[in-house]
Amino acid sequence: MPGFGAVAKQDKMDKEAQTPPRENQQAQKTVEGENVFSALSKEREQLKSTRPRSHQFIALAGHDGTAKSAVVLDAYKKDPHRTEKDELWSMDFDTGIMMLHDAIYPEDRTIVNFDPWVMQVGERTANDYPGTHKRVLDIAKYAIDVAQKQLDPEYDGQRIWGLLVSGIDYWDQVCVNNMRITDLGLAKDGIEAADIRGAGEASRVDKQWDWAMRKTRFHQLTFLCQKLVKLGVRVYWETHLKKTNYSWGDGEKNSKWRPDWEKSTGNRLPTILMCERVDTLGDDGEVARSEFVITFEKSKTAPDLLMQRRTVLITKAGEKAEWRGLPELYDGSL
Repeated sequence: MPGFGAVAKQDKMDKEAQTPPRENQQAQKTVEGENVFSALSKEREQLKSTRPRSHQFIALAGHDGTAKSAVVLDAYKKDPHRTEKDELWSMDFDTGIMMLHDAIYPEDRTIVNFDPWVMQVGERTANDYPGTHKRVLDIAKYAIDVAQKQLDPEYDGQRIWGLLVSGIDYWDQVCVNNMRITDLGLAKDGIEAADIRGAGEASRVDKQWDWAMRKTRFHQLTFLCQKLVKLGVRVYWETHLKKTNYSWGDGEKNSKWRPDWEKSTGNRLPTILMCERVDTLGDDGEVARSEFVITFEKSKTAPDLLMQRRTVLITKAGEKAEWRGLPELYDGSL
């Protein structure tokens, strides 16, 4: 029977036989590394010849009735490069686009208005918030699918020119309610979710970091829209204004009207347009003239436009309105 030393020696020989030489190990690693880097090198060469297909991921923020939707619909109609197969899609949370479309362009069937809301019956709330969240993301993913297909030179179907989301503040509320109902289990429906004080059966959001769930839900749409822009689709977000705790500055009395959305959103968009109506009163104290003005508050891709103001519409009491639009949305400036 072999002694312990002989057994140990045999084990060492067996292990050496099973282990490839060091140079073979190094060669194997090199081959694997070359395969990875070869793919990255090929991608790098492709990226060098690929230009961004769109620069337009634009937010339009303002109070109700400040021509936010109107300038986007006008840009779509006036774009000199638009083809007969192009379509403007919208997710219309507040029905504003649908009404404007029907009032101004009733015969244009290339403007497609998706209703993002999912309704429910048999419950005390009208809206199915988890279902609505899923439907919004599904519509955005569908848009990406079409956008990818239309890059093929052989593609001959309908094309998506742009996506307009009207009512990002509504989308934010969908995300907040989903956080309270689905993620944290603090409420059974939208009514309880609105009880932010915890006065009823619902509970308050206990920990500040729990709000990261709402932030993550909200920006799933951001990520999908960024993908659309990379594929050449223009994306427009509309939201209303709100005085919030992050706009107070030195105190609530010095607060400003700011876009109503998840508070980091402004850092993720290259262009932010602030929309307002400026009224002039007549001798009788009534509004005699209104100018609808847009200010380029953020203009990352066209810095010359920063803080410039454009009058897009003028109305005068008893006279026909003067529409000017916003040419920068379709003349290549952005």
